[in-house]
Amino acid sequence: MIHLLSPRRTKRVVLVALSALVTTTAGIAADEASVTHLVPSGGQQGKTVEVVLRGTLNGGDKRKAWSSHPGIVVTFAKKTDRVQVAIKADVPPGRYFLRFSNAGAASSLLPFFVSPIDEVNEVEPNGKLPEAQKLAGMARVINGVLSESRDVDVFEVAMKSGQTLVASMMANTELGSPMDGLLQVVSEKGFVVAQDDDSLGLDPFVTFTAPGDGRFFVRTFAFPAKTNSTIGLASGSDFVYRLTVTTGPYVDFTIPSAFSKKKPGRLAVKGWNLPKEHREWLIDPMAHGVDGRFYRQGWNNTVPLKAVTHDVATELEPNGRKKPQRVSVPTTLTGTIGNDKDRDVFEIEAKKGSALEIAVESRRLGFPLDPVIRVSDGTGKVLKETDTRSADKVDEAISWSPPTSGTFRVEVRDLFEHGGPRFVYRLTIQPQPVAVSATVEKDVLPLDGGKPLEVKVTINRSGGFDKAVRLELENPFEGIVAKPVTSEPKGPTAKTVTLKLERKEGVKDVQGGPLKIVGRVEGMAEPVTIVTAPVPRLTERSGNLWLIVKPMSKPKKK
Repeated sequence: MIHLLSPRRTKRVVLVALSALVTTTAGIAADEASVTHLVPSGGQQGKTVEVVLRGTLNGGDKRKAWSSHPGIVVTFAKKTDRVQVAIKADVPPGRYFLRFSNAGAASSLLPFFVSPIDEVNEVEPNGKLPEAQKLAGMARVINGVLSESRDVDVFEVAMKSGQTLVASMMANTELGSPMDGLLQVVSEKGFVVAQDDDSLGLDPFVTFTAPGDGRFFVRTFAFPAKTNSTIGLASGSDFVYRLTVTTGPYVDFTIPSAFSKKKPGRLAVKGWNLPKEHREWLIDPMAHGVDGRFYRQGWNNTVPLKAVTHDVATELEPNGRKKPQRVSVPTTLTGTIGNDKDRDVFEIEAKKGSALEIAVESRRLGFPLDPVIRVSDGTGKVLKETDTRSADKVDEAISWSPPTSGTFRVEVRDLFEHGGPRFVYRLTIQPQPVAVSATVEKDVLPLDGGKPLEVKVTINRSGGFDKAVRLELENPFEGIVAKPVTSEPKGPTAKTVTLKLERKEGVKDVQGGPLKIVGRVEGMAEPVTIVTAPVPRLTERSGNLWLIVKPMSKPKKK
């Protein structure tokens, strides 16, 4: 049976329904903080840039911005999708993080880079050579988005004979853009004179030396990072990139790529367009970097370096299976798989049962080597070898215990037997560190109304770490109670514990914000671990968590 409503009653029902819809939508919108990318995703030291927030951030005057460096100050602009980011001149070049929140939600961490050179935004249309965006000066960082359908971006550079151009893209590896980019250098007549696609993970890197004076064009486009059935070019609003284009000093790596914290180190600097005085670097043992990357005044970029407390060494050829290079333990050494089928072999002394950690870094440092580690005894018998690969495992590290005391060999090669001048690696051989780590699954944790928040923390002990670890808040919130919990070396709490956060009784108005959970051991002043969470779209983890405290629900009227 169908019941018909009178016009007046129909109007009333519609208005009530619309009112409920608006209220519900407003409630959802007020709690949205789904910012996924920043455009531009960086700026120059000492400059203020307007940044577009890709995604949604509502909340009006309840909106907040957080920065991982006090010299990066974010203020909200008149447009709801814009912010002004002021970068102080003394902020070191490197990668930092921003986060945006409102009363009931928070975005994940968003990478934001500070550079030492001028930055410009990509300007459309620039898809064809005649439309190419002209770049003035010796060095520029271009902030762009391959947003249009099958988008192509082209940039024009004037070059002199013998000048070397370096074009380096940052997109998938450092910004989490879902793109597999490609770079080309094109002549005035349209010929491709240089090309690259995957030298920096899925990001391209290309160099080109001009055979004569003229105009050349840097052209970029992309395919999807995750392969699918389509063959054509890919694009989207989240295909965000940073493209460094320079004929100035650009550093690729140093030899060695590590330095001692105990004494000054002398590094040979490798790259392009480097003046003589920049080809060697006497580095201070107290030097500090940003996320493992270091900068020297006058460079156009940063370089990966590792500060260690043990010996630092450099590979010396010949060092193959017939004549291995002897090294001490612990040590961090820098080498290059210089040719196809090359393999570097190092000889060490080790004691039975003394676990060693052997780690090779290359891909995460921006080099093309797919490292394989082989451990053998003095007769050549293979005791352990790695050959696994996955999207989130680009380098190799193993824990190995010698079956007897004696002489052993550690071999490094490329998985596909490739080699070249940029097949650089950093090999660390050391006793298995006695350490503990603690992790959670998400970096944004919501305390919902009057309900307690139970945070499950996963504990991982290595190297024989056998101490009890007390997990607690490093920065307690006013109005929040979080009783410390202890993970014992054995038993039900050895691998997981639950930290419970809840409001103090009678407290209603509580503000959320940055959250840090640390692990402490009795008798030690400094924390032994900081609880980390994965950074969405990136391969690393961060200890910069965030607590959201949602308002108490009002009691229902009877």
